[in-house]
Order: sequence, then structure tokens, then C-alpha cells
Amino acid sequence: MKFISKVIIIAVVLILTAQFAQAEDWPMRGHDLEHSGETSDIIQNPVNLGLIWKFETGNDVYSSPAISENFVYVGSDDSYIYCLNKNTGELIWKFETKSNVDSSPAISENFVYVGSWDNYVYCLNKNTGELIWKFETGNMVDSSPAISENFVYVGSDDNYIYCLNKRTGKLIWKFKTGSIVDSLPIISENYVYVGSRDNYIYCLNKQTGKLIWKFETGDDVHSSPAISENFVYVGSDDSYIYCLNKNTGELIWKFETKSNVDSSPAISENFVYVGSWDNYVYCLNKNTGELIWKFETGNMVDSSPAISENFVYVGSDDNYIYCLNKQTGELIWKFKTGSCVSSSPAISGNFVYVGSYDNYIYAFAEINKVVGSTCSGNSECKSGN
Repeated sequence: MKFISKVIIIAVVLILTAQFAQAEDWPMRGHDLEHSGETSDIIQNPVNLGLIWKFETGNDVYSSPAISENFVYVGSDDSYIYCLNKNTGELIWKFETKSNVDSSPAISENFVYVGSWDNYVYCLNKNTGELIWKFETGNMVDSSPAISENFVYVGSDDNYIYCLNKRTGKLIWKFKTGSIVDSLPIISENYVYVGSRDNYIYCLNKQTGKLIWKFETGDDVHSSPAISENFVYVGSDDSYIYCLNKNTGELIWKFETKSNVDSSPAISENFVYVGSWDNYVYCLNKNTGELIWKFETGNMVDSSPAISENFVYVGSDDNYIYCLNKQTGELIWKFKTGSCVSSSPAISGNFVYVGSYDNYIYAFAEINKVVGSTCSGNSECKSGN
């Protein structure tokens, strides 16, 4: 019996290791520079997802995880940036800033870039957590960095969008908006797209910071844009989701929800997925803005969707992380954490990672097919797909 148990344990370890060996990185919030929110990694049967590990930080986890090789990087309101083993949740290193880290890390080569409420943007060695450089802005950095070629793009609550040399932290240019910039910059070709709490969405030349166009919405823009083909998709606190021509800023369509849209769109095939403070997750036709389906959660949806194959993963302030069928909006699986899930999921291999206001970082995987049912405790599953 002991021999059989050992064989099962070894088999589980080998299967999980194989899954990770083939896994795609999720190097920044939204997965990529155009913020598609979609990975090529496939979770075959999310109905079988179970909790693999959870790691406790010292405060809320609003930050969204980034995945590189065998490690998970994430911030916490306890002022630390954490690096964890993605297989086990073991702490590899942590780096202390002087305030909340709501910014989501971005990984490029051997470095981690992230902002803090202490006004700084940090560059750390991703293997050791050693400080490489830090750049001081004029206020809190809620925005998450985007890395393109040799440059870091990030917003600050001092109203500026910054472009920094990624190796040295030297300022290349900065552009002043009319209010706080906590939106994540998105890069497409030679342009940077970002929102501001002055109600505008901006398109800037990524090399010079020169304004190309700006589009006015009816309220703050916390949402981060997403790009697909020739179009920009973004939400606003005026309750609308907008589709704009990425070259001119011309309005193509807008769709009205019933409350703020702080969630950032994810795009797959011909569809846009996004959450709203009206408690719903929406799926829209990306060309027309037509409603395909909507799914009601129990509270506001700040979290931004992540997409793997036929499924959408998203958190809600009702404490749950959800998995939905991306074609129909049918509930496939949900898991209850101890508080709001405003963090956006990251997917790598067969695993889903997300943070919660209960101070924990969670990792889920398809363990049911390997070690038996995981539908117990606070993990709630739906039979079948």
C-alpha cells in the first residue's frame, strides 16, 4: 500500500512538472503589450480545477500576478513584491517598498518592473530581488508598467505618463494629462495608448511622447485599453465600453452597462470580454458592440478577464473567481476566497493564479483527473462542460 501511495505521489509530481515545463509565460497584466488577456495554454477541463496552494501576504492583494519560467511575481498592500515558486507557492524572495503595491509586475529578460504607492517605479533582478534602479515620480504609482524594446511605460497619480530606459531608469520623456493615470499603458506598433482620470483616452508616439490623438469619455478612465487589429477597446466610469479607431481615435461604437467599467477588456477571436460595477461580465461582438451574453456575479467586477481556449476566468467583489464558457457565458466553475477578487487572473500551463483582498495569492489546477475530486470545502464545481 505504501509503495502504491509513493507511485501515485511521484506520478502527480511528474504530471505537474510536465505541465509547467510546457507552460507559456504570462509576463504582465493582460498577458501581452496589446492586452489581449489570452494565452495559448489550454486548461482542458476547468470543472476539475482545485486549489493547489495559497500564499499569505500581510495585506490585500489587488496586484495581478505575472508568470515567468517557474516563478510567480505579485505585489501586496503590505508594501512587498513577492517572488514565489509557481509549483509550490514557496517564497523565493520578497522586496520591501515603502507603501502599497497595487501595481502589477511586468517581466522583461531578467528583470521585474513594478510601481508602489511610495511614488517609485522599481526595477529588480527577477532571480534575487536585488534592486537594480528606482525612479521617483511625483505621486503614487497605481499604474502597471509595460515594457517595449528598451523602454518602460508607466503612469503615475502625479498625472504623468512616463517613458524610462529599462536598463538605467533614466527618464526619456513624460506627458502630462489632466489627472491621475492609473490605467496600464498599452503598446501597438509605434504608439502608446492609456487612459486618465481626466476622462480622456490618449494615443502618444512611443518614442517621443508626442500626442497623436485623445478621445473624451464621460468620466474617469481607470480601465486599461486593449488592441485588436485597427481598434482600441476601453471602459470608462461613465458606464460605457468604447471601440475606437486606433489610428484616429474616431468612435466606432459604444456599449452601455449600468455602472463604472474599471475592468480592462480581453479579446478573443471576434469577441470582447469585460466586467462592470453593475455586477455583470459582458461578452460583446468586437466589430459591432452587439451584446452576445452577460453573466451576473454577486458584486462589482473590477477584475479583468483572462482567456484560455474556450473559457473566461474573472474575479468579482463577491469574493469568487469564476470560469465561464466564452461562447455562452455558462458557469463552469467558481471558487470562493475570503474577500474581494479585484486582481486579474494569470494563466500558465494548466494553472490559474489570482490574488484576493483576504491577503492570499491562489493557485488552481486540474487535479481532479490525477488525484480525485477536489469539489469540496470552498471550491464549487459544476458537473460537465
